[in-house]
Amino acid sequence: MPGQEADLGLILQGGLHNTTLRALRLLGAADAYGASRLPLLVLNVIHPLVPEEILAFLRGRRQVHLVEEGMPAYIEEQVKALAHDAGLPVRIHGKDMLSPHGEYTPDLVLGGLRRFLAQATTRTVAGAGVETRHAALMAHLPKVRAALAAPVAKRPPTFCTGCPERPVFSALKILREREREIGDTHVAADIGCHALATLPPFDTGNTILGYGMGLASSCAVAPLFGRRVVSTMGDGGFWHSGLTTGVANAVYNKQDSVLVILENFYTSATGQQHNPSTGTNPRGEPVRMRIAEALRGVGVRWVRQVNPYRVAETMRTLREAMTTTATGLKVILARGECRLERERREKPENARRARAGGRVEQSRFGVDPDVCTGDHSCMRFNGCPSLTLAPNPDPLRVDPIAHVDRSCVGCGLCGEVAHAAVLCPSFYEARVVTNPSALERLAARLRWGMIRRLADPGTRNGHAASLTSPSPHPAA
Repeated sequence: MPGQEADLGLILQGGLHNTTLRALRLLGAADAYGASRLPLLVLNVIHPLVPEEILAFLRGRRQVHLVEEGMPAYIEEQVKALAHDAGLPVRIHGKDMLSPHGEYTPDLVLGGLRRFLAQATTRTVAGAGVETRHAALMAHLPKVRAALAAPVAKRPPTFCTGCPERPVFSALKILREREREIGDTHVAADIGCHALATLPPFDTGNTILGYGMGLASSCAVAPLFGRRVVSTMGDGGFWHSGLTTGVANAVYNKQDSVLVILENFYTSATGQQHNPSTGTNPRGEPVRMRIAEALRGVGVRWVRQVNPYRVAETMRTLREAMTTTATGLKVILARGECRLERERREKPENARRARAGGRVEQSRFGVDPDVCTGDHSCMRFNGCPSLTLAPNPDPLRVDPIAHVDRSCVGCGLCGEVAHAAVLCPSFYEARVVTNPSALERLAARLRWGMIRRLADPGTRNGHAASLTSPSPHPAA
């Protein structure tokens, strides 16, 4: 891409193109439409490099800055070697002005380009102007540091509230931590929403190779362990490449391991695209393709299907897969619809029914503040965004208690985890009914009347009042 500064240039990876252009614009070296004043060589294919292309870009340049993410600096070393062998008098910068490793975030790229432009003699970009722009962009940082007494706690991305994939990793985490025969076995993760399980609170996933390659990658490491390894894969990954590279290969090689397929009926991580598990193609035409049938078709004999929201059931199935004397590949199919798609379908329908005067019932979960001990084990095995903290009502205890906020979708995982992991019995379920029948209204009045009569007079206006639901007609 040509630019006005003919004796300067930037060589960058294709994935860093937008970040680099944004940084150049902020420094006054590019416009809002992507036109850079510095010539750019964008390498959308970085291996192998084309020497003639690199040398043609370097000729006539005085300085070139190379924006290469990752370590070692393969591209930078090759470009410098080509320039040296060709005898080109060009000075090449790269990791010396950026970072030798790690992710090239916009802030880091901005700082590196600012250093390059400030020391290079340019005709259309004043070095003093670059420094002034950068100083203005960073002027807020001292105020931010002064306002924060401590760094903001890291908050890693996690599954959506109610996601059917979360309970599978809750079950696996409980087994790995509490049962000796399972132990801290190797877990080969895969690309997809379920890759978030590699982050806290689950920390489950030792390797990720590629989309649909979880089982294929485990074939290489399985012989190194004295126990069965576990591989995870989504239905999108399964239909993409997992059936052939993973399952067929494992059956062919008689691999004795466990595969957990998370079937949520969509390729969810990239936007809920349809796949064969959806049941219809993008045109809405019905398609009968089943993962269980495909597994048996290539020779898998040990196949179990579980409801992922039933954590105890999922734990029993995982335990059986890890300890059974049956050899060969063992596949657990955890089937639960993507919660985002389910909410998109059910919310408008429930709203329409409620407006029409129809009865709508929804489950909500809560934590009894008098029972919760504040040890937060439920969060460690769960991690649901709706499960948060609240001040402890007991003046003799300082630890905050668990609390379920209004983002709860009523999947029931919190209570299931508490039961399966033998935690405290502080979770309760309430059914919120819109447009209840006359009989339900009468039953609700009788229940709350009895609760108020049995409540201690000293807490009648305190704890008893906290039990009432914001919904006008709760039925608990």
